[in-house]
Amino acid sequence: MFGEILHFKLFNIVDVRFSDIVDILLISCAIYCFFLLFKGTRAVQMFFGVILIVAAWFLASLFNLRGLTWLIGSMSALGVVALIIVFQPEIRGMLTRIGQIANVFSIKTIFFRPSGLEETTEKIVDSVLELQKRGHGALIVLEKRVGLKSYIDSGEIINGDFSRKLLCSLFWPGTPLHDGAVIILRDKILAAGCVLPMPTGSAAAEQSGGMRHRAAKALAAETDAFVIVVSEENGYISIAYRDSFRTRQSKRELKEEIKRHWKELYED
Repeated sequence: MFGEILHFKLFNIVDVRFSDIVDILLISCAIYCFFLLFKGTRAVQMFFGVILIVAAWFLASLFNLRGLTWLIGSMSALGVVALIIVFQPEIRGMLTRIGQIANVFSIKTIFFRPSGLEETTEKIVDSVLELQKRGHGALIVLEKRVGLKSYIDSGEIINGDFSRKLLCSLFWPGTPLHDGAVIILRDKILAAGCVLPMPTGSAAAEQSGGMRHRAAKALAAETDAFVIVVSEENGYISIAYRDSFRTRQSKRELKEEIKRHWKELYED
């Protein structure tokens, strides 16, 4: 019975082995990945050019056009070398991407899909350190469960993928949005230039620090957002969450706090 499964006749005509099926599937995956790696590059157009030349050679052979067949056949001797030279950037890029995939490949990624928390945290921390290095002030809000739509609507809607360059450009002193807050949810920058609440009454009298620090404390007290402040005056990194406000945070401390804050959100 087991032998019949591994070896059978397809339509009672063709002998098919289980290894043949596996072989076809692996080749199909390899071809698909090959095209995926070259997708969006100039190599796609060049590839179709090669197909046209092969089709021309086939038609020339079919209709017994000996001169054209000889010409195309002679060119094929140099074709492989020419293709390697022409496709050199694409081949190099393909091999680089394969190497990157191999570097991140692990047993864990086979059975568990990465949540993205580690990668997003690294990007945010690197961005904060870059802002600190440049001496630019920043007010960054990491949204969690409590929606911040009213504050998002007070700024400019971005709704774009998070990147260090984008975040740093939003806090560049020459932009009109740099004085407001940037609100982030997961790996999306939702809005920039947002106006946050300010403490009032006795709370305002008790609080010290600049406008960004006071706004961070007020928002953290009202919501479950995690707020990061980069001081423009001294470059200190501060964090606010609920009733807690801590300053002079190191890279390691900031990274741990962000992951602790968003861990529950990413596990959903």
